[in-house]
Amino acid sequence: MADRTFGCHESGHKKPSTCAGFLLRGADHNLAVRLGKAKGRYLDVLNADGAELFDSYREMAVANGVEPSDPVLTLCRN
Repeated sequence: MADRTFGCHESGHKKPSTCAGFLLRGADHNLAVRLGKAKGRYLDVLNADGAELFDSYREMAVANGVEPSDPVLTLCRN
């Protein structure tokens, strides 16, 4: 029940948004997302809009250069 979301790398810092991949692939147990959905937030994130998504945060991090044995990934769900 994390209370933090994952930022979108495509939205930039001027208009930050929550990562669609995060919302579509692993935010079910995130308290901030659950509360946001209850308040009507994230209604526009219905699909990946053709983007290729990773099956997990760990898979995405490794694909982007994080070593699989990096301690930062220790608590990640698969």
